[in-house]
Amino acid sequence: MINLTLKRVTSNSRLPRKTLERLYSTSLNPVQKDTEEQYNKELKRFDRLTNIEKRTRPKKPQREPFVKNLLVGKYDNEILTFPELDLGEVRNVEKAVEELGKVLKQNHMVNVSSIGNKQFRQTLADYQAIGLQCSQFLDAKECCPMEFTRYLDTLAEHKLGANLIDNEVMGIQALNTFANVDLQKKYLYPLIKGEMVSAFAIIENELFDLKNMMTTAVLSSDKKHWVLNGNKCFVVNGISADFYVVLAVSEKAVLDSETVNSLSAFIVEKDSKGVSWKKLESANFEIADITFDNVQVPAENLLGPKNAAEKIAEDVIGGMRVSCGPACNAISRNMLNKLHNTFVENSGEFDLTSTDAVKSKLGEVTMQLYAAESVTYLTAGLKDWYENQDLDVENAIVKVVSSEVAYNISTTCLHMIGSPAALKDHWVRKCQDDIINYLTLHETNESLRMFISLNGLQHTGIMLSETIKKFRNPLHHGLFMLKSMFHLRDQYNDKPKLNYELYGNLHPSCHEPSKQLEYCCKRLQFVADILLRRHGLECVNKHADLRRIADIMIDCYTMTAVLARASRAYCIGLQFSAFEMMMASVYCNIATERVKDNVMNIMYSEYKANDTNFIAIGKRLIESKGHFTCNPITRFF
Repeated sequence: MINLTLKRVTSNSRLPRKTLERLYSTSLNPVQKDTEEQYNKELKRFDRLTNIEKRTRPKKPQREPFVKNLLVGKYDNEILTFPELDLGEVRNVEKAVEELGKVLKQNHMVNVSSIGNKQFRQTLADYQAIGLQCSQFLDAKECCPMEFTRYLDTLAEHKLGANLIDNEVMGIQALNTFANVDLQKKYLYPLIKGEMVSAFAIIENELFDLKNMMTTAVLSSDKKHWVLNGNKCFVVNGISADFYVVLAVSEKAVLDSETVNSLSAFIVEKDSKGVSWKKLESANFEIADITFDNVQVPAENLLGPKNAAEKIAEDVIGGMRVSCGPACNAISRNMLNKLHNTFVENSGEFDLTSTDAVKSKLGEVTMQLYAAESVTYLTAGLKDWYENQDLDVENAIVKVVSSEVAYNISTTCLHMIGSPAALKDHWVRKCQDDIINYLTLHETNESLRMFISLNGLQHTGIMLSETIKKFRNPLHHGLFMLKSMFHLRDQYNDKPKLNYELYGNLHPSCHEPSKQLEYCCKRLQFVADILLRRHGLECVNKHADLRRIADIMIDCYTMTAVLARASRAYCIGLQFSAFEMMMASVYCNIATERVKDNVMNIMYSEYKANDTNFIAIGKRLIESKGHFTCNPITRFF
């Protein structure tokens, strides 16, 4: 009997091991010793988490929208105080950025070609360079908007900068703002630690149009999952991503004979059944088309409230627009430095940098870059300083200015370098390819100009609705029309009354440029008034004039940014602040001439701007289904 028992125990030798594993959480395997590097890493993390200092940055009350109010004749002088960080914050962020810059220049980081490289991401996570605005309790930096912009400046210098920034401002920010605690534990924390990559899927049919979205999400009968069907185009990081944040139509309703779509956002894991992707060839950018075929998404993966994804899209798109600022500015600085080095290296016996042609061009692009940087940091500062500030128009202006400045600098480099730039692998060509991605992906600058002008005019129409009605019905409001003609006579003579006293908020050296800024703001108010009086609701179809209004709005905001920045630099005695004042003054001179030209084109669009003629020529081309003029050597006799 004893022998049989022993035999039975021997034949089931795995039983004690299984029993112990079931009863105790500890493993029977030998303890694995952590490497010294892992130990130090965990020690640093523990030290950070046990020494968290709560960041208390009280924000000022929300102010009225700045750029929109320019169209109704209101200028907020407080905006001329350029936002700044405390000295301690500046030193901390500059030290961290310097360390991050050194890491990104190491060989094992420079040679990485995909954001899917886990070691690359975890190295960034070790320096807390992922999830920059997330909570310190998630082992992140909890950066304010200005600090965040400074970090993006550095990340953008890497060849994967666009992918890193997209992961940061779209995927991570959406989860940080709208995800519940469970979703943050499951997806956000792994993102911060570099264990995952996210992608934001919103574009369909090559168009950025939320109203006509076709991807659908249907809740199952047991309410345990959603079924997704549809396609998404041009998804950045679509190949390397571990999951997608997908916007889909979750409900349809008929309102005034029109179908209104309600959108919801979902977190869809890439390896879910029914998810497929196709890589798109793109210069220095990882882009893919994603297809969802009866994909079952757990109900708990709903991001934010049901049917409320418009708010998520608005927040993410605003962040994406303003993030183009540091990204494009980094490319611009890189091109500017390389252009200078090219002239120095190719000078030979004759120093090319001593010629006026080279100096003037370098000075011009330096001024343009100064303007783009100023707009970027002013907008970040407004978001940092004021509670829930309306910055929709300002965010769009940042993208337009920074991307177009970068493209202008790349074109200047092409013209000045010449034949070597024809090579496919030349640094100018690579930089220009990167810039084209920012100019075209998600939304073009032309569509943004329409967005800027229409938002401004909508705000103006609401604020001045009664006044516009009177202008549109002059026979019923004769006395009002006579008074208006008297008050507007200076505007019609191009001599608006300057009473904002902007110079009181700037260094005395900015007196003349401040007058130019005030002149431009007054003229913006005047032409917005003209456009609404002349066309009423039909102004939304006057695209040429809308483009000009947008350009004036952009110039006024950029002039504000450069003057505020230069005045601050001069007052606190920054190095080269005299040149900052010079660049601000020159920019205001050039912008004022552009504003004058745009105002005249709006006032006399049918004659001076030739809009009617251009429309007729375009109509002829459409009717001819292409180019229609005869060859220059054609004759009939």
